[in-house]
Amino acid sequence: MRRCMYCMKEYSNKLDVCPNCGKEYTDSPLSGRHLIPGTLLNGRYTAGCSVDQNSIFVTYAAWDNDKEEKVLIDEYLPVNLSGREKDGARVLTKSGDQADKYYAGLSAFSDECRDLQGFKNIDIIDSFEENNTCYAVRCVIKNGRTLAELIDNDYEYIRSHRNNILVNIIRIIAPIHDAGIIHGNLCPETIIVKEDNSVVITDFAFCGFMSRIIPVYTNEGYSPVEQYSLGARLTIAADVYSIAAVYYEMLTGEIPVSALEREKQDTLIPPSILGIKIRQGMENAIMNALNIKANNRTATVQEFYSQLKNKDTARRWERVKKAEKPPVDFYTKKKFWFKTLIAAIVLLMIFSVVVIAIETISIKKAAETTNVPEVSTEEIPDEGDSFWDIFRSEDEPEQTTEDKIDEDIKPHKDNVTSEAAVNTD
Repeated sequence: MRRCMYCMKEYSNKLDVCPNCGKEYTDSPLSGRHLIPGTLLNGRYTAGCSVDQNSIFVTYAAWDNDKEEKVLIDEYLPVNLSGREKDGARVLTKSGDQADKYYAGLSAFSDECRDLQGFKNIDIIDSFEENNTCYAVRCVIKNGRTLAELIDNDYEYIRSHRNNILVNIIRIIAPIHDAGIIHGNLCPETIIVKEDNSVVITDFAFCGFMSRIIPVYTNEGYSPVEQYSLGARLTIAADVYSIAAVYYEMLTGEIPVSALEREKQDTLIPPSILGIKIRQGMENAIMNALNIKANNRTATVQEFYSQLKNKDTARRWERVKKAEKPPVDFYTKKKFWFKTLIAAIVLLMIFSVVVIAIETISIKKAAETTNVPEVSTEEIPDEGDSFWDIFRSEDEPEQTTEDKIDEDIKPHKDNVTSEAAVNTD
């Protein structure tokens, strides 16, 4: 007998294709970065083939030899910081600053995996360190469907149960937030609704610390704008945004506009405008939790729940600064001949300035060498005579300086008009 490295069920070794899942048998990894199928981990788990991967983790189908059941295992293997030894299991890190970032992320991942064990209605059941990395073991959820499947195929069920689903999500995530852990990957694909209507949250992104050192996974429409920025310090308000986005989709059937697009121009339409009958306070609560800026957003799931119940919840509006257009470089965008013409004009102007300066200096020197003109023989007015006395005619009455000044400025006074008051409306 041989075990399928995808569905982890056994079948005859005479067959090359698994009769259960239809996958061809293989004992080779899909990538040189992956574990070799059949690798034993922690003396308990047999790793199979990779079934998913992102910039931080590789997820393997695996077999729990103790409980004899299929599990999923997430291996910490950030693309930009690490690799794997050839034909081996040990993870190798890059040198210098890259290695520091790798081990900082490894420590954070290991701590969060350990802290999550014991929480109810999540899929993390075990974790361990090995091969210079850390592994999170996740149970396979049976007798359930993802919220994405329900939204696509059973909208009547969603319409009847969406409030119950939302409350269950909040109940599960609230104590996890209290422990300081951010899920970072909440979306309809990672929320499973079981046959008894209970909810299980899966596939944690462990991005609370990771976002500061390496790019983290995002979901279009469900991830807040800060999650797209390398080095951003995420808060639990990131999960509040995702939960509100999931509820928005359950209400409207529409995935919210991407946060990156909304940052440029916010075109998210309130549910009531889409024809959904909803209390104003509840709609305001949803839109508050979907605010683009984390500082303007509903801070916790408890606050979100309280606002949903309060019919008087007010809308917390925010202004998003429009992205400024980059300055246009007038010169570099022109053709060669145009650049040449501009350069020629500039050189001609410089030459003209130099010529004028030379001529000015020459004229000044020439003026200094000419004869000094005779001093005027005009008599200086007697002491006490004013400027006005000298130039008035004999038949004009005497006029004081003050009278003349008043007469001079009078026309100006007559022409002064008061300005209209500025309308401040």
